[in-house]
Amino acid sequence: MYTIIHFTFGLFLWILPGKPIIETDITQTVSTSLRSGDAGRLSARFAKTIELVIDAEKIEFSAVQATHAELILRSFFRKYPPHRFDFVYRGASDRLRYSTGTYETDGRTFSVYVLMRQTSDNNYVINALHFRKE
Repeated sequence: MYTIIHFTFGLFLWILPGKPIIETDITQTVSTSLRSGDAGRLSARFAKTIELVIDAEKIEFSAVQATHAELILRSFFRKYPPHRFDFVYRGASDRLRYSTGTYETDGRTFSVYVLMRQTSDNNYVINALHFRKE
């Protein structure tokens, strides 16, 4: 009897869909993307529209489509390839995460600001990304 119960219970657990893979922490994604200049990986975590500011390129959008923002970032990373990126500060409040960091490239240093907002499905998306010359 116990064998049948264990078999049925095991089969039941095997058939049920598993819990989804836990998402990589968004700050880790931001950090590795900025260190490698990977606009595609970074933009995969964008909200549908984001605030994008790159003062070296005179780019200042209060709301730009994620796909357009990715193209802009690809161009930025080609022009200013990363040599180093480090977070300087990370904070959080209710449903928000925010980080500042330093992005170093050939002879230039940028302060980076990232604002991430929690969605209704408890994932975080990037709502704002700023690159400012130091």
